[in-house]
Amino acid sequence: MNKTLKRIIVILFLFFLLILYLINSTLIIKSIISYSKLFLTKLFPVSFIFFTISSLLLDYGLIQLISYYLKLNTSTLYIFIMSLISGFPSGAKYTKELVEKNLLTTSEANKIIMSTHFPNPLFVLGTVNLIIDNKSLSIKILISLILSNFFLFLLFKDKNKTVASFNNNNSDNTTNFSFSLQKAITSSFTVLETIYGTSLFFYLIATILSHYLSLSSFYYILLNGFFDLTKGISSLALLTDSKTKSLLAICFISFGGLAIHMQVKSILTDTSIKYKNFLYGRLLGTIFALIIFLIIYKF
Repeated sequence: MNKTLKRIIVILFLFFLLILYLINSTLIIKSIISYSKLFLTKLFPVSFIFFTISSLLLDYGLIQLISYYLKLNTSTLYIFIMSLISGFPSGAKYTKELVEKNLLTTSEANKIIMSTHFPNPLFVLGTVNLIIDNKSLSIKILISLILSNFFLFLLFKDKNKTVASFNNNNSDNTTNFSFSLQKAITSSFTVLETIYGTSLFFYLIATILSHYLSLSSFYYILLNGFFDLTKGISSLALLTDSKTKSLLAICFISFGGLAIHMQVKSILTDTSIKYKNFLYGRLLGTIFALIIFLIIYKF
């Protein structure tokens, strides 16, 4: 398929969406308001504070300091831990930032991007647990997701042992807290704008398609999960079997949904980090997570 044909298809699809949105303006407006409330009350508060503080820690040389005194390269470990705490797509953000600060090589970045796709733990133990209504299964889902990424981290860990240098007499802008804070806030809002806009875009596509297509509950859930994992997770309430809910939740969260893939691709634009590595990691990670969950399911 040549580029001209691709552009024509995209243009026609966008016009088609525009017409459907105009016809169903009430539904679309309600959906936008509903998703905006969800974003502002659930995702924004946690993500903003973690993104901002992590940027400040990087500016003040946390990685160089720890690496210098421990004589270890802690860059990839930092990304892994912070991504686990912050939730997706923070792994892409942190990886990009460390590459830009020369704290991570291209080789390291292209490997760590495969294993830093984590949901915020509160999302699994809160939102997902409300849908599944089984705390034990929610914990097992979270364990499966964490372990699958940990296995990928060990499997593709870069062998580079270079230790970042640390200079106590650093005289650059990182000593100016107001400048660092302003830069961290700007960076956080830029990423959050991308997350909000991309998620809402695909959320509306899933909403309008669901409105017109006569789908069974199972295919309705798959459609929502493919475009936006949040909508996919919420639609699991239509099922009654807890094990099926859990397996689908793992698939949606571990793979990420089209919205998150576009977010990651956008964050990695103009960098040497390859999106296909992230995609490869999501495919492997989903398989690993499902296997781990099935192993620990009966315990």
